[in-house]
Amino acid sequence: MKNATKIAEFIEGAEASNFPLEVIDAAKRALIDWFCVAIGGSTEPVTQSTAKATKTWAGPGRAFLLSGAHTTSAAAAALINGTAAHALDFDDTHVGAVTHIGGPTIAATMALASHRGLKEPEIFSAIIAGYEVAARIGNRLGQPTNMRGFHATGIFGSFGATAAASVLTKLNQTEILNAIGLTATQVSGLTASFGSMAKPFHAGKAAFNGVLSAEMALAGFDARKDLIEPEGGLSQALFPDGSTSIAEISFESGWEITQNTFKPYAACLLTHAVIDGARQLAPKLVNNDFKRVKLYVGEPAIRLAGIDEPVTPLQGKFSLAFCAALGLKGYAASETDFVQTRMADPELRKILHKVKLVSDASLVDTSSRIEVEFEEGTSLVAEVPVALGNPKNPMSIEDMWNKFEPLVRPKLGQNTKELFDCLSSFEEPGSMSRTVKLINPDYIKT
Repeated sequence: MKNATKIAEFIEGAEASNFPLEVIDAAKRALIDWFCVAIGGSTEPVTQSTAKATKTWAGPGRAFLLSGAHTTSAAAAALINGTAAHALDFDDTHVGAVTHIGGPTIAATMALASHRGLKEPEIFSAIIAGYEVAARIGNRLGQPTNMRGFHATGIFGSFGATAAASVLTKLNQTEILNAIGLTATQVSGLTASFGSMAKPFHAGKAAFNGVLSAEMALAGFDARKDLIEPEGGLSQALFPDGSTSIAEISFESGWEITQNTFKPYAACLLTHAVIDGARQLAPKLVNNDFKRVKLYVGEPAIRLAGIDEPVTPLQGKFSLAFCAALGLKGYAASETDFVQTRMADPELRKILHKVKLVSDASLVDTSSRIEVEFEEGTSLVAEVPVALGNPKNPMSIEDMWNKFEPLVRPKLGQNTKELFDCLSSFEEPGSMSRTVKLINPDYIKT
């Protein structure tokens, strides 16, 4: 059980680790991003439905909710807040694992930290452990998993949440092994659900899986412990043809949390390079009087974000054609652009119907080529080697604020900048309690 043992040893030692400053900084950026997208998503119908469904079984607890002043159990809070974090499809993505690690990992962390009254150092340890574990299990496997119809976030995000929860519940090595095994047998999520409420639910369920697994392991639950080995049950289930498998895990090189990608646009990450290119071309287009728009992207983008006739805002987030239309019209592709009025805009629909998707094996998930063809035979071209938000083309702190402010201000008003500053210096003692009070001034630990 080399993989499971290495992971258990890493998790067990995380709380005592002296993390490099760049790793702490990456964790703070992940916190900023998680809170803005989760607060922005807390009023979405999928979040409200999830919260409503838990009222009859959540039970007592001290875990805070982004959507209200009352508290609930850690597992229920993880489910609700984790769903909120992915409701807008605006949350971070680890490209190596093609997984939204922050949504479930930080949801599980915040739920248990508030429920147990834990402090900032423990929270950082949990978040970092979650990212490192989820990424190392999921590296190389995210896209093959998605292409087989299983949502990588529902799978690898569950392990991130479990790692974080194991740190915060202070599991010993045997208990961690049981928590990992229990998580492995729960992972799920189908890419066929993309464009529906079920996709953000995958992130919430992954957060729930992590908390549940840790709490059951703490209670003495015994699970099979070899499921995440290269030849273990999870690899066999995901890749029965043996085309790939979970790799041998090592924590000896680099920090995966520093390889995180943050989204400047409120859509599937596979659309971002297209939006970048379209926005580059927008100032050069005086009207919609062009013949065709060719989008050259990798096959996974077409497979997972190729909805050709999107009707709902959720479908629009998974439509390369619609996202290109937004960019070509100069829109920012923010959350306010994925609304029903935009979906029905005749100018956008006109552009959408001129789009042709072209699979190009030379392009990776973070790149694209856009060609706008005119009737007279001329064309405009934009090439995007690395989309904005990736580690090689990162968002600045100003970019982060520009994303944070419009998502958070409708709920927090004048407290928006104070929350941003609090999260930006989260290593300071008392930051957790200040964060909760800023979001829910009437927060009461019941």
